[in-house]
Amino acid sequence: MVETLNLEGMKRLWGRKASDLAFYQFVEILKFKCFKHKRAFLQIGQWTPTTKPCSECGHHNENLPLSDRQWTGFPACGSHHDRDVNAAMNILRAALGPSVEQM
Repeated sequence: MVETLNLEGMKRLWGRKASDLAFYQFVEILKFKCFKHKRAFLQIGQWTPTTKPCSECGHHNENLPLSDRQWTGFPACGSHHDRDVNAAMNILRAALGPSVEQM
């Protein structure tokens, strides 16, 4: 699973550095490899909320600033989260789809 990115916007912001990354070619090669080896290739939108929802209970922490890397105390579950790990768990859940328990 990869995130969809606005490469044109990145080029305007970072100029040649973004062009040199060749991210588009990487994604195309990854798509081909997934097809060749019969693997699923999924993309998640760049604006999909992945860091603010709790991966345990689903509560959205709307007041979470970007500077907070870890936090504790969602009202529903009281779990402790690392921002990146929480986002990874939410992305994994999006890739796997809804479970039987969530339906």
